Amino acid sequence: MAARITLKIKGIECPNCVMKLESIEDRLVGIRRAEASYHKGQMVVEYEEGQITVEQIKAEIHRLGFEVVSLKD
Repeated sequence: MAARITLKIKGIECPNCVMKLESIEDRLVGIRRAEASYHKGQMVVEYEEGQITVEQIKAEIHRLGFEVVSLKD
């Protein structure tokens, strides 16, 4: 089943940061769409709940060098 979350992320400062974050779409199985904004400091992720968890998404964002500071469903 498809789900959508909005993540407030610390450390998004430029277009390169956005590209790096959006690369999770290609890196992780189960991500349908990833859209980041350095103006808003957030990222919207659409994903398949049966294939990936929010914790896995957050872990990959952290691995890329960013910090998830809050989460909205």
